[in-house]
Amino acid sequence: MKESDRGRRRAVVALPVAALALSLPFIASPSAGASAQPPGVAMAKTEGSRGRPITDPRLLAIEKKQETLDKIARQVTEGLSESDRAKIPGFTDIEVDPVRNSLRLHWKGNPPQRVRRILAHLPKGVTASVLPARYSKADLHAARNKLLHGGKPADLRIAGTSAPVRITSIGPAVDGSGLEIGYDEDRGVGKSNQVDPLVPTAREGRSSEVKAVTDRVTGVRTAVVYKPLSVDLSSRQEDNTPWYGGSALKNPTGGICSSSFSVKTSDGQYELSTAYHCNGGDGVWHTYWGGKLVGATDSAQRLAYDDALGIHLPSGQSAGRLYDGPTNETDGYSKPVTGWGHNNAGDYVCTDGANSGAHCNVQISKTDIGVTGANGVYRPITDLAYSTSLTPDHIAAVNGDSGGPVFAGVNNYAADEARGIITALDRTVTCPSSEYVLDSGVRTPWCVQGVYFVPIFQTLYDMNWTLVTQ
Repeated sequence: MKESDRGRRRAVVALPVAALALSLPFIASPSAGASAQPPGVAMAKTEGSRGRPITDPRLLAIEKKQETLDKIARQVTEGLSESDRAKIPGFTDIEVDPVRNSLRLHWKGNPPQRVRRILAHLPKGVTASVLPARYSKADLHAARNKLLHGGKPADLRIAGTSAPVRITSIGPAVDGSGLEIGYDEDRGVGKSNQVDPLVPTAREGRSSEVKAVTDRVTGVRTAVVYKPLSVDLSSRQEDNTPWYGGSALKNPTGGICSSSFSVKTSDGQYELSTAYHCNGGDGVWHTYWGGKLVGATDSAQRLAYDDALGIHLPSGQSAGRLYDGPTNETDGYSKPVTGWGHNNAGDYVCTDGANSGAHCNVQISKTDIGVTGANGVYRPITDLAYSTSLTPDHIAAVNGDSGGPVFAGVNNYAADEARGIITALDRTVTCPSSEYVLDSGVRTPWCVQGVYFVPIFQTLYDMNWTLVTQ
């Protein structure tokens, strides 16, 4: 897509989501050559109405409430990331509820005076409750570590079974009641049962056996559920320099993935980020349509456990913008990235895969989860979000959306705040007939209601990247 084509602005998928106060680290100015284009009119893709301005006062009110709640949550958590909040003594988790304009704090023991002062001086109309938690986040992190060996989950041996049981996900319960653990029968890297091989009564018995082991090993209460190994989601159409996030990419072996955010490396190079599992080795990347050269990867800019990979751009140019709207729109609509924010349970965000476009009103269910991808790599820190009744088509992503950005809408939906990079899925469903998938003529699409994503803070910190903004 030529740069001149990007001047035509039209409908964007938008969501009433939060603006979080921007942190100073990890933010850079746009690279040379990135045009400073006007954001245009923010539009929404809502049920029964595509491409019309948001005028629903309920949605506008929710966006404003979430913005306020996230700022309060930031004060309570001292600006720490989802995982680092374990450093706060007694803290378990915090939930925002923009519909009810309220906060729920889960705390082991009494919150410190600092937090009590914050709760005593809430803005008008905001309510908060402190709920007692059995365990703190620090307690549950320590318990989770007992199930890890060499930085990834160890297989469990159950008496009377020949195949080991594989932990597929593990994370603290939001309410601090214990650890939530997903498992399946280990079939090897990249392999899992498509259909549960056990009848319901046998599966119930197996889950009880697994729970007995995890309770004993961790020393805390565990909630165990059968959850087969997650599948890695693997531009838009034909992008061009300066490169935007959310564009469609062909990896060095011809597979389809999505780009995420424009970043700047520690040595000043501009790169386009995507998921490591899309192609973890060296090689050259091209656009999906047209086969234009995007760039190449090297070993210095990839990290398996964050599922992060940087594509070096020969043009040296990338822009702090994300493609938006349905993937079949070819007018190049995009929005600027203004910065990044941490995630809270209850936040509404948008997923933005190149293969299926943007999906908004996706709500964060849990944070700080470890999940094993289909490539066998354990990703110790991810967040999980599901589509809601407000999400068009009620899905969060499609195969081929891997590496795409997760963002929150800010400035009345005219800009995006980076929240994470899509890494894996949950709850596969049949794609609705109304869902347009970019490469549906090449392979059969399948859709998901939930996505795991690595928080953007974690990726920027571990990769020593700076987010390119506009």
